[in-house]
Amino acid sequence: AAQPDNLLLATAPRYCQYYNQLHQLPLVALPLPFDESQQKKLEVPFTLLWHKRNSHNPKIVWLRETIKNLYASMA
Repeated sequence: AAQPDNLLLATAPRYCQYYNQLHQLPLVALPLPFDESQQKKLEVPFTLLWHKRNSHNPKIVWLRETIKNLYASMA
């Protein structure tokens, strides 16, 4: 997204366009200039790391599982 008369550029997930419209921001959203096979090559793997002392912390376990479930639903 970028403002029309500005040299700044940002990349953001597609759902951010909703907030752009909601708040009537002067941003322009453009699709990536890649076909689907090229976009697949750009996917970034994520790794969750935590200290072993937090392995059984209910809050950390909840956060870990929530993140894993979010990304599993995208696959």
